[in-house]
Amino acid sequence: MAPAQDITVRKLHFELPDRLDPLEVVVGFPEESLVNVALSLLLPYLEPYLIRSMHQAKASVKDPGLAADIDNFSGQEGQHYRQHKRFNDVVRQGVPGLEAFEERLSSDYHRFSEQRSLRFNLAYAEGFEAYTSAMALFSLEVGLLERFHPGAKALFQWHLVEELEHRTVAFDVYQYVVGNYLYRVVVGLYAQWHMSRWIMNVADHLLRANERRWREEFGGFKGMWTRTRPLLWKMLRTLLPRVLKTYLPWYDPRGARLPAELSELTARYSALAKGGAP
Repeated sequence: MAPAQDITVRKLHFELPDRLDPLEVVVGFPEESLVNVALSLLLPYLEPYLIRSMHQAKASVKDPGLAADIDNFSGQEGQHYRQHKRFNDVVRQGVPGLEAFEERLSSDYHRFSEQRSLRFNLAYAEGFEAYTSAMALFSLEVGLLERFHPGAKALFQWHLVEELEHRTVAFDVYQYVVGNYLYRVVVGLYAQWHMSRWIMNVADHLLRANERRWREEFGGFKGMWTRTRPLLWKMLRTLLPRVLKTYLPWYDPRGARLPAELSELTARYSALAKGGAP
């Protein structure tokens, strides 16, 4: 039996502006901003689903270290979606139609919990966690967060730090309870498609709601191509290989090479949770 991992549940309360322009969450990059807003809107539905799945799996886990990891994973995810709910309130700005997207998403995740097997839900959770771990490493490596608005940066940075801190838990639980490689990959791919499709559809909806500004202030499609081309190239060169590695039979999230700055960031948010200086 393995000992519990060093996973800290940090209870933080981020200072958020009363309103934040959804086109300026990533300053000067409206398309990237809207994708991050859509991701944040997803989390209050996805993360409770992950918690439900982990709690159901815990009944089958006899290893006390892994059971403790499940509790800490759930504690971190619970803090994440609560803070993102607050952030979502300041970026919505009365855009009509978002409720319909969110209702369908909520319905999907409750249907998965109630009607799909535990192995499906654990494979979905691992597919999400594998992708977000790869994305967190990529974001820190290329400095994506440095372009975030000051009212959003700390929230997203803290979230990425904790995604990496608990990156092995969904994988370990899936291996302990299910352990089928091909099923993990197939359902994991479905999970990544399911969440990515929702994010892109919501980002497109937000863009249409702000289309006039996007064209007049940000140059429309021509400006978008100029802005996004360097990032797309970095994603193809760096992020895609990281994601593809998660589909290999010998994949283990423990093998990830963590950035040097991660320990400093982890200590920073631990200090903040204890009331220390940032």
